[in-house]
Amino acid sequence: MSERIPVIEVKGIKKGFYGVPVLKGIDMKLYEGECISLIGENGAGKSTLIKILCGVYTKDEGDIFLYGEKQNITSAEDGKKLGISVIYQELSLFPDMRVYENMFTNSELHKTKKDGFLKPLDIKAMKEKSKEILHDKLNVDIDVNAKVKDIPFSQRQMVEIGRAVLADSKIIFMDEPTTALEDKEKKTLFRIIKDLKAQNKTIIFISHHLDEIFENCERTIVLRDGYAVLEKETANLTQQELVKAMIGKNVDNYYPKVAYQPGEKILSVNNLSSGKVFQNISFDVHKKEVVGIIGLAGCGKYEIVRALFGAHAYDSGEIIKDGKKIKNRTINEAINNKFAFIPAERKTESIFPNREVSWNTTIAGIDHINTKKGLSLSKEKEITADYIENLKIKVTNQKQPIASLSGGNQQKVILARWFLTDPDILILEEPTRGIDVNAKTEVYNLIMEYLAQDKGVILVSSEEEEILGICDRIVVIHNGKTTGIINRSDIDIEGLKTITKFGKAADQGGM
Repeated sequence: MSERIPVIEVKGIKKGFYGVPVLKGIDMKLYEGECISLIGENGAGKSTLIKILCGVYTKDEGDIFLYGEKQNITSAEDGKKLGISVIYQELSLFPDMRVYENMFTNSELHKTKKDGFLKPLDIKAMKEKSKEILHDKLNVDIDVNAKVKDIPFSQRQMVEIGRAVLADSKIIFMDEPTTALEDKEKKTLFRIIKDLKAQNKTIIFISHHLDEIFENCERTIVLRDGYAVLEKETANLTQQELVKAMIGKNVDNYYPKVAYQPGEKILSVNNLSSGKVFQNISFDVHKKEVVGIIGLAGCGKYEIVRALFGAHAYDSGEIIKDGKKIKNRTINEAINNKFAFIPAERKTESIFPNREVSWNTTIAGIDHINTKKGLSLSKEKEITADYIENLKIKVTNQKQPIASLSGGNQQKVILARWFLTDPDILILEEPTRGIDVNAKTEVYNLIMEYLAQDKGVILVSSEEEEILGICDRIVVIHNGKTTGIINRSDIDIEGLKTITKFGKAADQGGM
């Protein structure tokens, strides 16, 4: 019996940036009808390898074979012609275009004349096909006429997934496809993965959620320091083995929570309302306390914290800080009132991708580098160097673009940016989205160190494990309303998942 031919085989793939090697010689084989997990720390080279295989990056060395034939993939168009689709962790949609237009980017449908010449775009056909994919196959209720910027982040991720399904590709790379999805949408995606495998499609699945890997993937390949250090049947692995392979050591505590004694009240939110988005939201934050906010997609949780930071209008209610009523109607006003905010969408709302690490570090606290003679580059360098050392940010040099850093290191730079402003209240949206287990632990440690300075944190997350692992009290939001506030010690993970889904809390006290 002859050995089956891989769909894709890579031999000795190498790639570096700014003189620093990222991939140091990767060998890998992928076969029809299987889902392979590709995992590793941020910066291990996972996304770089995928971008080489789909033509976004050009390899420095090595060979790529498709069904045994050597390929020279030098552009994304080359990859597409070979039947390769990618669902990126950082969405590649066009925000000002409509959903159906994004679904058919570079593959638009036209009406055809009898003589073969193309007529204008067949808008009706594209809308109908988009509805078929999104509504019928993915089972998500998304308005195909809506602009992408006007739909929730979780729905944007489903549009990205729908576009890959529409392309009917032979090979689909999924780079952190579940980062913005709720449980229902994740289950839909996992069903789609099974359907695609049954159609002999090949899937590379990148995720920092190890439970997703065990559920969906037949084999697992671990990258570390530019090499493939482990390849094994997923069923024959344990979670501890995977973590150790990724970071080179065991992690005993994924959530390094410090149980501080909460101090005096630093913030009160009273009956905050914004039309139909959220109504009568009330909770307190104390010094040395993390207050979590949890709820299903569309419940209003993100809009609530953005209202506190002046990024979403509210109609009525009170915000009281240190006993004084404030308004925070604008972002500048919120910053002046010692609030800081790190949004979930790092690529589009946090980083300035083409600017240097140093610039990204100091932009919110520019007063710290302002002198009578103007901005001091030496002071900027000094401040940035301190944060790089204290937050253990991995950089080649502080003048490299922040976009060249891994997701976890980008997030540390954003934390440094706001730590520089010395805020009293730090608001975090999905603070560990798209970063690996080791980087998550480092971020949690930074939050704990911040709390020790008599500060307060509000944390919004779609991961119940994160909420339970790091928060002291949990505000449950359901359909725009507060349905309960729970002490961390009074609930387990299954109870929290149930409350998140149904909006019913056993303990209604604590407000």
